[in-house]
Amino acid sequence: MQNTHNMTLRILGARGSIPVNGKETAQFGGSTSCYQIEACGQTIFLDAGTGLINARPENDRISILLSHTHIDHLLGLPFFAPMFSGQAEIDIYGAKRGDLTVKEQVERFLSPPLWACTIEAYPAKVNFIDAVYPMQLGEVEIEELSGNHPGGASILKLSLDSVSVVYASDYEHTPGKQRELAEFAKGAALILYDGQYTEEEYLKRKGFGHSTVSEGLRLFAESGAKRLVFVHHDPFHSDVMLTNQEKELTAAGVSFAREGEIITL
Repeated sequence: MQNTHNMTLRILGARGSIPVNGKETAQFGGSTSCYQIEACGQTIFLDAGTGLINARPENDRISILLSHTHIDHLLGLPFFAPMFSGQAEIDIYGAKRGDLTVKEQVERFLSPPLWACTIEAYPAKVNFIDAVYPMQLGEVEIEELSGNHPGGASILKLSLDSVSVVYASDYEHTPGKQRELAEFAKGAALILYDGQYTEEEYLKRKGFGHSTVSEGLRLFAESGAKRLVFVHHDPFHSDVMLTNQEKELTAAGVSFAREGEIITL
């Protein structure tokens, strides 16, 4: 099918684990995971990290897809501007984890005594939906592949016409899962891939639920994707370190995510 529409992706936050600030991380940014997609009048956010705080969507109807509910992926939600608008309706989608609905997972964090109030106290109308994939949001089709991360995480694929974006953050590679992911991401216009660790770091952090640049490059080649952007930057990786890693990349269409970057597909 010929592509007749565009998807636009804005990187609002690509830092992993905890937000950071300071001159050492200003170039790539210190806000945690959040990506805004605009497609055919739909506003869709991937995760709700601190990057969500800087989002100013034009639509009052908003969808947030949670890959999982570790707190670095939720920290922006209580400060998201539409949460304070009585005109806004926000649909939050996420997979059930264990015996907890997505609403119960979010409220483990965003409720007293860990937070001052519950989600219901905000003026916006917030709907929690236990996601069942594949599903459709307007003209955007959303599919899921189960990832490899402590407590579970979803790898998400958003497709519009023949163009797809694959979001594979908080994901640790294994040979079997990499084969599955390469097939899932086959021909994608863009893969957002967890490149948190160097090879040396990964040897000490196996089982933490994150991957490496070298594994991302292998996936890029095997999937035939057009573009790969590394995300979930380690909080201790400075601009200098990330820039040096990026300079070592030789494949066309591969880069490290920068906060504020806009990608049109």
